[in-house]
Amino acid sequence: MMKRAIAATALLIASGSGVYAAEAPHCMSLAKAQKEAGKGTTVMALSPAQFHFMQGMYVALPTTPEGLPPGDGALILTRDKGEQGLILWTRGVLACDPTPIGHPAELMKILADVKAGAASEGDGL
Repeated sequence: MMKRAIAATALLIASGSGVYAAEAPHCMSLAKAQKEAGKGTTVMALSPAQFHFMQGMYVALPTTPEGLPPGDGALILTRDKGEQGLILWTRGVLACDPTPIGHPAELMKILADVKAGAASEGDGL
């Protein structure tokens, strides 16, 4: 599991998520965010375990603001057959500060393991 966590960090860093200014989160309604995403976009809600895993990834990235991401949940949006995706941090009915991700298929594999609680022998903390 540790190797996969390191791989997930590398994927997010390589995605060029940019440098954020330390300011209040930018939010819009979930309905507006889904409408702007358009057709051909897959939306996946993260389970609590997946969300907490992504919180850790967010905190570990040097390109994100200090502290936890702006939300109490998250969605991952991917374009069908695309190489890019977005994490939308959710606060109730709001979607805040989209975080770009590269290679979403790889991240989805890692998150599937997190949801299933899969870990190799010796991968414990």
